[in-house]
Amino acid sequence: MMILPAPEAPSDRRANIAVGLAPVFVVVVFTLIVTGLIAFDTGMAIFLACTAWVVYEMLGYQRAVDAYEESWLPAEQSWPDFESPGTPAREPEPVRLSISARGSLHFEHSRL
Repeated sequence: MMILPAPEAPSDRRANIAVGLAPVFVVVVFTLIVTGLIAFDTGMAIFLACTAWVVYEMLGYQRAVDAYEESWLPAEQSWPDFESPGTPAREPEPVRLSISARGSLHFEHSRL
C-alpha cells in the first residue's frame, strides 16, 4: 500500500501577513520619525526588525513548499541515461542557414 502525502499545499497565511503588515509598520514608523515622536535609531531598528520578520516568514514558507513538493517525488528517482554504453552515438544533422534579402534567417535541415 502506497501512502500519499497530504493533498493540501502548505498555508501561506503567515507569509502574507508579514508581507502585508511590514510596509504598514514602516510607513507608521517613518511618520513617527518625521514628526519627531521617536528617534531615528529606534525607527531604523524597527525597520530592520520588519525586514527580518518578512525574510524569516518567506524562508519558512519556501521550506514548507519545498518539503511538500519533495514528498510527492518518487523515492528512487534517477536521471534518464540517454547515452547507454551499448548504443552508438548519433551524428548531429547538418543544418543549412540562409539569409533572405530582408534580413530574416531561415534554417533548413539538409536531407542527405
